[in-house]
Amino acid sequence: MTLSPAKTTKLIGRGQQKSSRKGERGVTIFIVAAGMVSLLAMAVLAIDIVTLYVASGQAQQAADAAALAGAAAFSSSSFTSSPLTVPQSSVCNGSSGDADVRAQAIAAKFKIGGTAPTSVGTSCNFTEVENPQVTVTVVRAGLPTFFARIWGYRGSTVTATAKAEAYNPSFNAGSSPSPPIDVSGVKPWLVFNCNKPPCTSPQLLIASNYAISDPTLIGQPITLRLITSGTDPSAPPPPLPPPHIAFFYAIDPPAPVSCPSPSAVSCNQIGTGPPGLFYHDNIACRGTAHFTCGQIIGPGQPIQVDTRSLGNLKSRTDPGTECLIHANAPGPTQGQDTFTTGVLPVTIAGDFNNPNPLLRTAASISRSDSVVTVPVFNCPTVGACDGTAQLPIVGFLQLGIQSVVAGDISVVVLNVAGCDPSNPGVAISGAGISPVPVRLTR
Repeated sequence: MTLSPAKTTKLIGRGQQKSSRKGERGVTIFIVAAGMVSLLAMAVLAIDIVTLYVASGQAQQAADAAALAGAAAFSSSSFTSSPLTVPQSSVCNGSSGDADVRAQAIAAKFKIGGTAPTSVGTSCNFTEVENPQVTVTVVRAGLPTFFARIWGYRGSTVTATAKAEAYNPSFNAGSSPSPPIDVSGVKPWLVFNCNKPPCTSPQLLIASNYAISDPTLIGQPITLRLITSGTDPSAPPPPLPPPHIAFFYAIDPPAPVSCPSPSAVSCNQIGTGPPGLFYHDNIACRGTAHFTCGQIIGPGQPIQVDTRSLGNLKSRTDPGTECLIHANAPGPTQGQDTFTTGVLPVTIAGDFNNPNPLLRTAASISRSDSVVTVPVFNCPTVGACDGTAQLPIVGFLQLGIQSVVAGDISVVVLNVAGCDPSNPGVAISGAGISPVPVRLTR
């Protein structure tokens, strides 16, 4: 059969179309495969980026915590109170100082990419700023990458830096405004601003410029001696031999909170009254009253001097203090934590009654229930501070309690923080047990 030219042309066209379509076979698969490779590459890259991002955040957390721990060392040394009397290297030298060791120990507890930091560097600034500062740099090298190694990339490094300082109002009293301290959990012992009786011409704990008057007092033992309303500590009996005597009034703030169990060591008298008198409970428990610079203690004020007899106050001071420090009985070596004296920085050793079993018999610990804050007052005039006058708070002491016997409390001076009561500002809350707060600055 003979085909017409028209039919022949149609058959040829169909053949060409079929041949063209055969050449396009597999193109879609190639496009899909190429797209999957691209998507997989982006997903792989995202995994590595997220890994590095998370590790960077972990490194910053480690640096922040380490810097705060290092700055806390300033709160238990004389370096927040000018002038300095011991080498700064004893607190921070970039390797073995108290601030260095604390920062390194805290940073080592953090995991960055699953393991501890590769290195932790510390440095301190005592001279260029008003408040002592510690800078911590945390490095984690060799972070594993899951897929970047395909391109020959073997590992990454993340670095984080944080800076913290101990803020001392003694240094900042001249600033405008100068924030007063607002401390909670203060013990009900109102200490007279004198450290070496007789005090008719006081040698002050806190000088007129609100700095520590005698820097050599830091790390030294003193005895807090209980007196009663009607007794003027500005003209006490002749002083006893060292350690020095600092006189204090018992004060009666509102009822405290967070009291220990009556079954705890020496705590069976806590919460036993008399009703409305919370002096000894405020020793053993956490107080609810907030104390500020310039606050007045005395008649007509929310907080007043406890007017009970000396015998009644002593009978409450001893058990309240023994409960606080976990001592079995009056005097030293009764299971309470101990403090070094005469050497800076002061170190704390846990003893067998420490409520944390891990801290018992530990040679050096960073906190203790025996560390307390107490307010300091000035007499309106010499000879006019017998407990019936209006007594202004001019600062705070941080003390380590060694023991108590018949109302006499043996302590080690850890820090002195003065403040300007005439210069108001936004209150700063103390860092837990310390009247000197620490804060991150970067």
